[in-house]
Amino acid sequence: MRIDVHLHYTPPSILDDLEGFAEKEPYWGLLITPDPVNHTEQGWATPERMIEDMDRAGLDKVILLGEGQTRHENAVERNNTGLEIMRRWPERVMTFAVVQPRSGQKALDELKRCIDNGMSGVGELGHYNGGYRFDDPDFLRVVEACIDLDVPLLLHCNEEVGHFYLGKSITPLRHYYRLICRYPELKLILAHWGGGLFFYEIMPEVRKNLRNVFYDSAGGPLVFPTEAVFRAALNLIDHRKILYGSDYPLLICPEKQHEPDFLPFLQEIGALDLSPQVYDDIMGNNAARLLGLMEETHDVNANLTPEKAAPPAAIITELDGKEEVKISPYMAVSLVAQTWPQTQAVFEKYNIPWQDAPVPFWEPIAQAAAARGYGPIQRQRMMDELNEAI
Repeated sequence: MRIDVHLHYTPPSILDDLEGFAEKEPYWGLLITPDPVNHTEQGWATPERMIEDMDRAGLDKVILLGEGQTRHENAVERNNTGLEIMRRWPERVMTFAVVQPRSGQKALDELKRCIDNGMSGVGELGHYNGGYRFDDPDFLRVVEACIDLDVPLLLHCNEEVGHFYLGKSITPLRHYYRLICRYPELKLILAHWGGGLFFYEIMPEVRKNLRNVFYDSAGGPLVFPTEAVFRAALNLIDHRKILYGSDYPLLICPEKQHEPDFLPFLQEIGALDLSPQVYDDIMGNNAARLLGLMEETHDVNANLTPEKAAPPAAIITELDGKEEVKISPYMAVSLVAQTWPQTQAVFEKYNIPWQDAPVPFWEPIAQAAAARGYGPIQRQRMMDELNEAI
């Protein structure tokens, strides 16, 4: 069985009013808006196009994920869209629910509604743009609901080092680990290779604690060379913990594709010459067992060492004195606050942290603002205030 566990819904109709979409859902809107600083290129595909591409690539099923929504009503709307697509292609499309934990009981009711209507899990949740922490009671109630309903939770995750790209959040891997240790029975999928968390499974105690954690390969080629990351992971963890995911319709192999397509990444994986059992498990059987479509089995794997990261960022994190004295959205928050102390009051007005304790040096103003719910209009207003301040 061939299953892609990580897809998103970005129909071309969004392009008709992309700024309006970004006002409604700022963070996701920022991520899919074409921008010279963005290191990825968004693809656009209708559900019909997705099914055609699945057929061409030989995929049996896909899991259509919800995108982390900042508002409850947006989550409900997104879930309704997912349910509609799933009902049109019940044998091909499975869906995960998205909720906004800060909406409290409404989030729990929405989660149950989605599962009762045939959804198979929850995700992709990104707590950074969702405005909650892993130890917030509202979020933990969602985790506990996933355990009670016996469905997997898929969390956005990314590496802490390397170049910046839009969507890269500031959450330390230790926060994921703490959550996992608190709820070892949770079936957890960490997207995007878990940000490299799998490396720490070389430690026996960590491997034991992460026994119910799975890693998907979504978007992998944009950060990790395919052969290197697969070889590293297969040397460090049980191959049954690896789930094939593409991040379709994102163009994850930009040198090989100019439109949504599963095939370029599938061809890279096919070229690894994995054993038939390992290949079949990664490409779908692991997901099928996790989702109850196949009988559960168990296996163990060995250890070794991973490889290096990717290119530098296009974010301004330091000034050399040659730049025009004007603040841009892709200057780092901490750089601006330290260079022009008078801007600190503006950041505080918009509830954007500027001290280096919670803020990595690469956090740009645009992402910090979008994550706190400010759409293009408010972001421009804030930029005007920052520049007026200096």
